Amino acid sequence: MTYIVSLKMVAIVVGLLIAIGHLPPALAPERFGAWMKKLPRNYPLGVFLMLAATLWFTTLTGYMDLGELSNIRTKLMTVWAVAGVLVVIFVPGFLAGRGLGCLLLLAATVILDAAFLVQTPARYVMTILAYMWVITGMVLVYSPHRWRDLIEYATKTPQRLRLLSWPGVAFGVLLIILGLFVYRQ
Repeated sequence: MTYIVSLKMVAIVVGLLIAIGHLPPALAPERFGAWMKKLPRNYPLGVFLMLAATLWFTTLTGYMDLGELSNIRTKLMTVWAVAGVLVVIFVPGFLAGRGLGCLLLLAATVILDAAFLVQTPARYVMTILAYMWVITGMVLVYSPHRWRDLIEYATKTPQRLRLLSWPGVAFGVLLIILGLFVYRQ
């Protein structure tokens, strides 16, 4: 296991993030719809997300078991750090989408690691969420324009954005309930 976190804590934190992330557009879709449309091409946000993903992955490489590649750990860490900076410099288009995709891929590993030995069928809720994040992360990394298209669809009318946001709030609350009452330490 790479991360030492319980499924209980992961479910509560992820549930809070999902619920808090979906609540503003559910309550004020007019105001947050315009803000959401700017997200895919927001370069400063993209720089932050991509460098955060680069730092996370480089740090992860620094302490995880690499097996036969352990003797080149420092070189790999240097390559990842340089590659992350080069992506920020030379791939500015839809950088926020790519950075978000990388973070989703990394966050899915935390969920899967926490759910690994949990002995309840309810763990599949988190496992399925993790695999959905993996698929979404891969799509965002190789075609981040799809995120822009999805945001355009969701924000077409305030009613549509409100209708699409409330299930996210409900799912976040469900994860919090699972974390509090179903998943054990």
